[in-house]
Amino acid sequence: MFKKLLIRRTNHAGVQLIRYGLVVAIAFPIDIGLLYFFTSKLGIYYVLSATLAFTISMAVNFLLSIWWVFNRSSSRALWKDATAFAIIGFVGLALTDLIIWICTSAFGFYYMVSKLIAVSVVFFWSFGARRFLFQKEHTKPLTLLSKAYGLKDFV
Repeated sequence: MFKKLLIRRTNHAGVQLIRYGLVVAIAFPIDIGLLYFFTSKLGIYYVLSATLAFTISMAVNFLLSIWWVFNRSSSRALWKDATAFAIIGFVGLALTDLIIWICTSAFGFYYMVSKLIAVSVVFFWSFGARRFLFQKEHTKPLTLLSKAYGLKDFV
């Protein structure tokens, strides 16, 4: 069980979701730590700080994801996967910045609490999109959710 969960390459959605959660658990302290440092210590506007911190932690997420979480197709060039990963990441960044801005500016939440809310939402977007991207077999777009989250007979 330990080897399947943490060591062997797998296409199992549940195992990949757990691994992706662990990758996020590694990248998250980098993201949140830099957000705090940039905003509270350097005085950078919190949305700009969130953008910078997210971008740096996304590089860590990419490296761990292609190495350990997803079985990327070796038929594609690494730069193509990196570009697609970045596009998914920047959609996540846009969602993150929007959620942080709305929660902090409109609802008066502390920017770090707003970041926690954003991470909770963006986690599922990123996992689903990246799992679809890095799978060896792609399905029709209508079955994206079922493929990404391992739901049989979803569509």
